[in-house]
Amino acid sequence: MPASTLTNSTNVRNPMLGFVLQRAELALVSALAPQRAAEIAARLFATPPRFEHTQRERELLSTGERYDVATRHGELAAWRFGSVARPAVILVHGWGGRGAQLGAFVPALFESGYQVILFDHVAHGHSAGGTASLVHFWDAVEAVVADAERRGSRVEGVVGHSLGAAALGAWLNETRRELRAVLVAPPTSVVRYSSHFARRMGIGEPVRRAMQERFERAFGRRWAEFELPGAVANVRAQALVVHDRDDGDVGFGSGLALARAWKGARLLATRGLGHRRILRATEVVQDAVDFIADRVVFAPPPARGESLPYAAPAPIA
Repeated sequence: MPASTLTNSTNVRNPMLGFVLQRAELALVSALAPQRAAEIAARLFATPPRFEHTQRERELLSTGERYDVATRHGELAAWRFGSVARPAVILVHGWGGRGAQLGAFVPALFESGYQVILFDHVAHGHSAGGTASLVHFWDAVEAVVADAERRGSRVEGVVGHSLGAAALGAWLNETRRELRAVLVAPPTSVVRYSSHFARRMGIGEPVRRAMQERFERAFGRRWAEFELPGAVANVRAQALVVHDRDDGDVGFGSGLALARAWKGARLLATRGLGHRRILRATEVVQDAVDFIADRVVFAPPPARGESLPYAAPAPIA
């Protein structure tokens, strides 16, 4: 089957029809040429959707200082809000997202005395590129933080959403940075997610495993480095995990598992906000700012068999 066949099936106007054709073709290639199927699956797995910025997001970005950050995978589009003399908080978006999705955090953090930096990952938003991965996300965090420090800023906090939160966990585990991290709707297993992808695309475990091995060889990192509980075994950062019980994209159990595995982590459970609206919820934004500023004490995750003692933050004694 020509290499272009499966790619072209994604260009039809009806996205559902495109998916059905894509899935059928990949299943056929999987049966006839498993290695070729693994190559195609790896490309699809690493190709994020790219969405237009909303008017509100464009207006927010226009108020920031636009600059570029170099990474080994390409340049990132970044924006700074506030003086470099202020302590910095870095905002990290998730797969298929863009930095401005976390725009609700900007004014609240700024009013609390922070400089706020947000950026678009490679192959997302205003940044160049067509493919990305969790390793790209990890490298982007390192590059943005290093760039801020070269400019004289002190990074005191990070806020990550979805895959951006997972990347922050892996980065904090390796660097052992001592700062405050807010992790919103974090997934906890790239292997489990890739298995979901494989089932959705109609490919078997041998092809999924071959796809994983392709990524591991290409980037020199085993996916086990991003799996719980080992992925946060060495963290020194203080963490607040925020997850909605009604999240249909990343189940609440993932956030709960991360909070339990992360030494000293706190957990904030919400309801009715889902996977994306949680980023615009006023109470979530304020809780994140209060945690980074160390103004409020939040509950630890419940032990197995126990329920959360209370939904709201505990008052400081």
